[in-house]
Amino acid sequence: MYSTISFWEQRWLDKADIVVVGSGLVGMQVAIQLKQKFSHRAVWVLDKQQFGTSASLRNAGFACFGSAGEILDDAQNMGMDNAIHLYEQRFQGLNNLLKTYGTTSIGFDPTGGYEIFQTDQSDSFEAISLRLDEINSRLFDVHGGQSFQIRNSKSLNMNVFGQTIFAQNEGALQTHLLVERVKNHALSLGVSFFENMDVLKFEELDSGKWQIHLKDNNAIIEAKELIICTNGYTKELLPEIQVAPARGQVLVTKPIPNLPFRGIFHADKGYVYFRSLGSRILIGGARNLQFAEEETTESNSNPIIKAELIRWLTEIIAPNQSIEIEYEWAGIMGMDKNRQPIVEKYGEHCYLAVRMGGMGVALSSLVAEKLAILVD
Repeated sequence: MYSTISFWEQRWLDKADIVVVGSGLVGMQVAIQLKQKFSHRAVWVLDKQQFGTSASLRNAGFACFGSAGEILDDAQNMGMDNAIHLYEQRFQGLNNLLKTYGTTSIGFDPTGGYEIFQTDQSDSFEAISLRLDEINSRLFDVHGGQSFQIRNSKSLNMNVFGQTIFAQNEGALQTHLLVERVKNHALSLGVSFFENMDVLKFEELDSGKWQIHLKDNNAIIEAKELIICTNGYTKELLPEIQVAPARGQVLVTKPIPNLPFRGIFHADKGYVYFRSLGSRILIGGARNLQFAEEETTESNSNPIIKAELIRWLTEIIAPNQSIEIEYEWAGIMGMDKNRQPIVEKYGEHCYLAVRMGGMGVALSSLVAEKLAILVD
């Protein structure tokens, strides 16, 4: 077959021992764990995106584990035991990040998190508040105290129901700082990164190695170990895996003088989320308005969802402010009704670390540790 890559380029591509596909926070930390475990092996990370972080640099910068309403919503799909276990994993994973990289270097701000309700959602508030004792009891060993408390929402100066559910252990971080620290950590260990490397398919050879075919230039990479960390893009390579793409839209306002609140906020069972970002407001989500339409890897804007996010900004969050949007983007998450991450062996010397359920920041370090244990 005619090749458009050079003899020398192919010699370079033959150097990989371990290939990680996907260079988001999960993929990078998987590479870190594997390079620490196998220092003599060449660990490569491939990604089709220019920045290599389709969701990891396009998220909201939340350091959260799940609101009380989200826990109860997960419990309906997964059972309460699994929902609590998932919360514990997120908390442990975020603590791992903070211990490894410190709070200052990733811009961590322990603001606490608020679950708010629209003025006509008193029934939703009551239904969740009635089960707070149960949730707090189940999570007592995680935080050593109450995870969720009911507070008055008047001080927030929002057009919301009069009470909110406060989670004191949550906070915000600066996404670009976290990604930078993790990538620099990987580079310092000798991990190699390759962008614009779009994987077409992969297949196991009789030798036991994996052959990875790239879409451009007929290029082929062979590696002993292959790890798939493509999250929301997983079905493009492995359509049988139970993880679907989910587009998450995000808007950021221009600076707002005297922004009256600080912190991170959840609403509608976690489907709407927003935060203070200096003197700006960042808001995202609302994909529950059109689940089917948002099950896509296209990163363009959905005008119906954008209109709903703007409604939240102008009618609920900052009703007395002049709101102008300065930034708008979308990130692709990996979702399923079962929101437990998939960390498992897919084939001989091939592994999966996908389906972060919109919580890749919190789960990434723990998922990476679990994946590295599987690789021999």
